[in-house]
Amino acid sequence: MLAKVWKWIDYNRFTIVGPVVALTIWIIAVGCTATVPSPITPGVQVNALELQLEFQIWEKDQEATMLRFDAAGKDLERQQEAQAEFLRVVTTLASGGVADLPGLLQLLIGGGLIGAVSDNIRKRGLIAGLKKK
Repeated sequence: MLAKVWKWIDYNRFTIVGPVVALTIWIIAVGCTATVPSPITPGVQVNALELQLEFQIWEKDQEATMLRFDAAGKDLERQQEAQAEFLRVVTTLASGGVADLPGLLQLLIGGGLIGAVSDNIRKRGLIAGLKKK
């Protein structure tokens, strides 16, 4: 029986070989999808569609990071502007608009006087508290 089958296959070899070769080519073409290592997940192979999806996710993450950097930069600018405004007010109070030696002396003496008055008030309270005991 097997001899008859081999004889028929030998007689019709190209009729058999042609479809087998075509089927093999089709399996190779469909079954072998091109893949590359994932740039985000080491050890994982991705095809073109998965690679595109990973790129889009990465791109959105980068946009979110850029927004956080922008927000931090604006916050720093706001803090620097507030600090500059505070310095301008202190300079104006110290010298009438321009930081100079007389203005610095006026600021130091004024601060010293306010400190001395505050110290005397605190000491009077302590002394009065000790007298009550």
